[in-house]
Amino acid sequence: MDLKGLFCEYQFCMGHPIDMAFYDVSAVTSNQGSPSTYQSGLMAAYNGNLLIQLMWQLAPGSSDAQFMLDLILDDVDTRVGTLDVKLIRNMNVVYSPITTTATPILPFGAAGAWVCGDRAFAWKVYSPQAENTQGLFDAALDRFACNQ
Repeated sequence: MDLKGLFCEYQFCMGHPIDMAFYDVSAVTSNQGSPSTYQSGLMAAYNGNLLIQLMWQLAPGSSDAQFMLDLILDDVDTRVGTLDVKLIRNMNVVYSPITTTATPILPFGAAGAWVCGDRAFAWKVYSPQAENTQGLFDAALDRFACNQ
C-alpha cells in the first residue's frame, strides 16, 4: 500500500494512501456541525479495502498516550497480543493489532497513539488482512509531523 498522500491541517501532517482522502467526522457528528480544531478533532478516510480514523485532543504535560488508544477503540474492537511501546522521533508511541466486528469486510486492524507537543493523537485502521496493518501504521507515522 502506497502512503504517498499527505494530510496537512490543524498544524500537523499525516501520511495516508493516495487513493483516500480524510474528511472531518467532527463536523458531521457534532450537534452544531462544528469542525475539528487545533484543540480536538476526528477525521476518517475510507475506500473499499480500508477505513482509517485519526483523532487528537489537547493533553498538555502528558507523555503517555495510552489513554488515546483506549479512546479510539470502540466496543466492537478487541486488542490482540501485547501492547507495543516504542520511542519514535522523541514521541512515546503505543501500538496494538486489533480485531473488530464493526464490519465483516474489514475484520482486522490496528490502533496506535502518541503525544506530540501539547496534543495526543490516536490512529486506527480496519483492513481485510491482518498482515498489512503494522506497515500502514509505520508508513503513516513516518510522514507525521506536528508544530510543537
